[in-house]
Amino acid sequence: MESAIKAAPVSRRSNNGGQERFRLEGRVNAMTGQIWTAVLVAGMLAAAPTAQAYAAERRAQAQPAAAYVNENGTDPAPLHLRQLEGKVVGLGGDPMPRAEVALFTENGHSLVATATSDREGKFRFDKVEKGVYRVVARIEGLCPANIPVKLESSLLGKRKLVITMRPKDLDTCSYGVAK
Repeated sequence: MESAIKAAPVSRRSNNGGQERFRLEGRVNAMTGQIWTAVLVAGMLAAAPTAQAYAAERRAQAQPAAAYVNENGTDPAPLHLRQLEGKVVGLGGDPMPRAEVALFTENGHSLVATATSDREGKFRFDKVEKGVYRVVARIEGLCPANIPVKLESSLLGKRKLVITMRPKDLDTCSYGVAK
């Protein structure tokens, strides 16, 4: 002879402050007291990450924080530019899309802004005040470029920064020139 276990709702506080809800169901053999079937239905509503937390986590995974790196053997003199825009290319001059380009202050190396090169390798930083900065470009598997630049009002016209990415373990690392 079998009898049904009455559904017994149970709840407890989860680690993140929300409620976890459970319901236990099953059948018990009345003569032996053994549970024949038991089903634990868990609706961990609050334990699952919220949509906001999930979106923030995905953004953090997709866009790692820009890090200042300098693998230059010797630092070149700053390139003088009127505005900060340019192109990331490979050794053969082919555009390098999806390069992470970051702008740092010269003193203290604080992150000012980041950009990602488009499919033509182009990037641009808008509304950057005049001063001396470091442009750091990175592509996975290649040596990062660290280029000192000085933004100033000048007669230099529309010179743009061209960053050439090179493989690691060469005599020189990736570099930039104003053209």
